Parts: sequence; structure tokens; C-alpha cells
Amino acid sequence: MDVDNPATWPRALADLIYSIADETELDEPDLYVDLELEDREAQILDLLRGHLLRAQHGTRLLDHEADAIRAHGLRPLDAALVDDRLNHAHERGYLTDAEREVLRSQSMVAPGRQKLGNREGQVCLTLSAEATSHDVNGVWRLLSFWGGEAIYWQHCDDHAGVAQKLGSLGRPALVTAYVDLASPGRHLVFKSVVHTFVGKAIGYTPANADVLYRNAIPPQHIESIAFPGDPAYDRLPGLPTA
Repeated sequence: MDVDNPATWPRALADLIYSIADETELDEPDLYVDLELEDREAQILDLLRGHLLRAQHGTRLLDHEADAIRAHGLRPLDAALVDDRLNHAHERGYLTDAEREVLRSQSMVAPGRQKLGNREGQVCLTLSAEATSHDVNGVWRLLSFWGGEAIYWQHCDDHAGVAQKLGSLGRPALVTAYVDLASPGRHLVFKSVVHTFVGKAIGYTPANADVLYRNAIPPQHIESIAFPGDPAYDRLPGLPTA
């Protein structure tokens, strides 16, 4: 199922979403985020039970990392994932000893820093690919600096440091995956799933939500990995191309 494509919405879900949309009174469609719909979220998630929802993960990948996602899926962030990315990049000659240790010691999951980004134990995604085409700022850094926020967050503004190296590693990538938001895992969605669907139903194409998915995403739920030059990437204008 794809929030950007109402034709893929299950009938019961579509009927409810369009019913809610018909009740809305908005002067401007982009005000959908102000609708008081929170009491409908549980009902929507119940209708999503048994359905997988398409989502997008923006990142920057070395070729071996793309292969690992195809083979093993997406892993929630933790210290082991950061260590694996740094160690594999180091082993392949992309990072020096000093660069690896700086990035490890200053990552979001390094001892004493775990609370800084509050990213542990989750995969970060967005629900709408169409939203990306309207506002590239939300994914620009993710696609411009290697390692994900947990690794690059301390360095991307320090052009005298390792930022230049992080911007040269890998290629920008959009990973399309399927998630089960009705599955156990305390998944967080901002603003909400119901807001996103209703925003689409009233005609606001960029309606979107950030998803903090608290489970691993298995390889069979990875639809594609798109790089610059791939139609699925190039159809979204304004994204980094190198």
C-alpha cells in the first residue's frame, strides 16, 4: 500500500479516510496538520493490520552497504550497527584509522552521548515519496553525508574536519521499504498516519509523516534502492546527484 496512491488503499480504509476528509473544513489544504484527528489513529492502525505500507529511507551508501541491505534488510540503529559501518569502511580503505576513531567516539551512540539524538533502536523513514519532491531540505543532509545522522551529525558543519570526507563517500540513495505499522514495536509517527492519509484525500500532495520504526526491516520487505541515474531517484527533482 502506498499513501501516495489511493488506488492501493484497502476499501475499508479508503472509505473511512474519505469520510473524515469530507467532514473537514479547511481554508487551505496544507493546514491538514492542524486537524484534531488523534482519536482516529488507533482506528486507522487497526484497518492497516495485515497490510504493509510503503516508506522511504534516505541515506548515503557505499556499494557493499547497498548489497548488505538487499541481503539482510535495514537494521535499527545501535552501537553495533555504527561499528559495523565504520569497520567495513575502514577495511575497504575508505577511512583512515584516525577518521574511524573520531567518528566512533563522537557518534550518537558512543558512551555518554546516547541521549543526544534519541535515534537508537529505530529505523527512520518517511511515508510519502511525493513529499520529497516538494521539499528536498528534509533529506538533503542524509543524502549528502555518509554514515547517517548517528555518524555525521557532529561533523557535517565542520568543513575543516571530516565533513569533506563524509561528503565524498558512497552515493545518495533512496531505499524504498515496506513497514507494518500495526506490528508490535511502539512505532512513532509524526504527525500521524491518519493526518497523512487525510491530507492526501483532501488533495494536499506533499502530506507526509516521519516514521520511527522500532523493528528491523527484513530483506523481503526492501522494494528497491535507487541511486542518481535510476528513474526512481531522478524523478524527484533537486536531490543531490553525487
